[in-house]
Amino acid sequence: MLLGWKLGVVALTSVLPGLTRMSPLTALTFALAGATLWIGAGSADSGSALKPERGAGRGWFSVGGVIIALIGVYRLCDYGLGWNLAIDQLGLGDPSPSASGSALSLMAPATGFGFLLLGSALLLASTPRFFRTFQTFCLLVAMTAWLGLSHYIYGGEPLLPYTKMALHTAMLFLLLSAGVLCTRADGGLVALLLSDSAGGVIARRLVPAAVVAPIVLGWLGLEGQRAGWLDTEAGVSIFALSNIIVFGALIWANAESLHRTDIDRRIAQRRVQSQFERLGLLQQITHAIGERQDLPSIFQVVVRTLEDQLPVDLGCVCRYDSVAKVLTLVSIGLRSRSLSLEPALSEQVRIDADENGLSRCIRGQLVYEPDLEQVHFPFAQRLARGGLRSLVIAPLLIETEVFAVLLVARREPRGFSTADCEFLRQLSEHTALAAHQAQLYGALQAAYQDLRQTQQVVMQQERLRSLGQMASGIAHDINNAISPIALYTESLLEKEAGLSERARQYLQTIQQAISDVAETVGRMREFYRKREPETALAAVHLNKLVQQAVDLTRARWNDMPRQHGIDIRLRTELATDPPAVLGLESEIRDALTNLIFNAVDAMPSGGTLTLRTKFALGAADSSRSSAQQRVDVEVSDTGIGMDDATRAKCLEPFFTTKGERGTGLGLAMVYGMVQRHGGAIDIESELAKGTTIRLGFPVPATQVACSTSPRTARPLLSRLRILVVDDDPLLLESLRTTLEGDGHAVTVATGGQEGIDMFSTGSDAGKPFAVVITDLGMPRVDGRKVAGAVKAASADTPVILLTGWGRGLAADGDAPAHVDCMLGKPPKLTELRDALSRCCGVERVGA
Repeated sequence: MLLGWKLGVVALTSVLPGLTRMSPLTALTFALAGATLWIGAGSADSGSALKPERGAGRGWFSVGGVIIALIGVYRLCDYGLGWNLAIDQLGLGDPSPSASGSALSLMAPATGFGFLLLGSALLLASTPRFFRTFQTFCLLVAMTAWLGLSHYIYGGEPLLPYTKMALHTAMLFLLLSAGVLCTRADGGLVALLLSDSAGGVIARRLVPAAVVAPIVLGWLGLEGQRAGWLDTEAGVSIFALSNIIVFGALIWANAESLHRTDIDRRIAQRRVQSQFERLGLLQQITHAIGERQDLPSIFQVVVRTLEDQLPVDLGCVCRYDSVAKVLTLVSIGLRSRSLSLEPALSEQVRIDADENGLSRCIRGQLVYEPDLEQVHFPFAQRLARGGLRSLVIAPLLIETEVFAVLLVARREPRGFSTADCEFLRQLSEHTALAAHQAQLYGALQAAYQDLRQTQQVVMQQERLRSLGQMASGIAHDINNAISPIALYTESLLEKEAGLSERARQYLQTIQQAISDVAETVGRMREFYRKREPETALAAVHLNKLVQQAVDLTRARWNDMPRQHGIDIRLRTELATDPPAVLGLESEIRDALTNLIFNAVDAMPSGGTLTLRTKFALGAADSSRSSAQQRVDVEVSDTGIGMDDATRAKCLEPFFTTKGERGTGLGLAMVYGMVQRHGGAIDIESELAKGTTIRLGFPVPATQVACSTSPRTARPLLSRLRILVVDDDPLLLESLRTTLEGDGHAVTVATGGQEGIDMFSTGSDAGKPFAVVITDLGMPRVDGRKVAGAVKAASADTPVILLTGWGRGLAADGDAPAHVDCMLGKPPKLTELRDALSRCCGVERVGA
């Protein structure tokens, strides 16, 4: 346009000949507006040319918008105030003033108003706070342009005064308003048009039709009236009908599209809801199985939850044996048990995997059979005959190995969706993980139990070792303490002929008790060492031992309870002349004593204590066709009794129900004694009804006669000069008195060094000792050193060693050197005489 004005070419200043021309100022302002829009939007630094909110783009819009708005204000003031500054020509002149007149070269009032709005819109484009005002100005520019453009489309006078403008001016205003409006695509109409939402889709469909259809239909109706084809009423009617058809079709198409979109949305919503439900169910099952530590309960939780919540008509879990290649049903739901399957599904049913089409699942794949009637392997047909039509088999894997499978089925064909299959796949993974953890937990528990048992065995062995060490010291002290009693008792029984029968009976009981004490102390070693194989068994009459045990314990079951007002009645039921059994009297008597003590302790309020012997038949021996004969000894009480747990542990060492009063060794020693004798022990007990402990001793095939004749004593030796060495003054005195009673000359020494000195003094003085009797355990100089010194001074002098450790030294292979004979404490007078006779070898004629 500017070139047309400059060169005087009229055709360039208007679109068509005869139409209103664009003034040079209008053309220049349009060029400025286009440049501002182009440069400002292109130099925005926000990452998008349509968001000029920061940087250089905002400055361009501000400067250009102010200039364009001022041009519009100038033109409106020029018209309104009559300034007539005549600057619209820009000094270019009018190419055809005669034809068009100078008025046609001026900017129209509507054009000035459009530039004012356009400049204001550019100025506000970069200000978010005035976004609505910016959008309103752009739309007003478009409406102003339409007012100018409608005059050229429909003809006639402009709709409003001062709205006439050039055709290309109106068209440029429409383009610029759209361009400026698009600079803010982050909101408003443009954002809606660009949106991929349902509103954006409808806007893109309806807006063009809403703009184009009325313009076209209105032009066609107007032209029909001008041509005489239609009158005014018919034209308006056709125009209305056309709008109804066009917009009705558009509305129908959009409504149908929205309807399909809403249906798809609802389907998607239901799928999402179903997925949430599946996730919730998966979480519920995972939480439930995570709280269990054994496989059966884990599998049962899974199948029962699937039956109730998924739901399914059949749910079960089968373990897979990779060697036999078979599946074993290990868990099945309650509802699944009621299915009419032939044969019925129950736990421990075996299914051959290779013959039932399950090999794909065994390889780790999830198998889905939508219609079992179309599947021909036997297991599927078996389910189909039971009314089940669809089946899913999910493998349970640990790493890459299948150890079980989860089977679920429904009555409907194609009863499982893709989401159901995916849910079952995830559930199988969670179940496999929980099962693996349960297996690890079980293995850990088993290892822990093994470790506990090992620790208990080690602790028990350590206790027994400690007990053995303690028993060794206790044996020495006890044997030393009872040695004088043993010697005096035996001496009194032998030499005091004037004793009353009652006194003699008391002394015999004391002698027997001392012997039992010595045997008991010796057996304490058996907790950590087996009994010496050379210990010989002799024929024993159990009736006699029962009576002896009753006499030994009379104070415990009769006298002591009566002091506290407790009445314990004793009843003996002894068999008539039962056969003898092989055993050690002291061990069996000691066991009966322990059992009587336990029975008395079990009756704190009194009761009946029963001792019973009977001849019976034991269990059949593997080498005999008939049962072996045995003699039973029973100790019964009517006391508090024991429950099953206590009865199961009562024979263990150190187990006691007496608290601090008990050691836990009584029944353990009884049990050990019975085992050593090849017998059996049986315990019958019930809470509040008492306890019966039965000891059964086998009867030997050949009866051994019991020795009842007294032992023939060796003849007494001639008078010997004896040196006795011991650190216990009571034992020294008892030995001196006893040996002097046999006619010997006895010299005593209270320590090892003193004994060595006395032996040397006697030898030097020409009065040597015929024999030396020395203790083993003495402070500083013990019996070994004494024996060595004696043999060094006189190799022919015999040395007899007395030890409180009994036969333990010989059993342990620790017999001291230079010792001719070793006797245990408490020494028996007959054994001491035998030792002197063997060592000295000279007998005296007569007593």
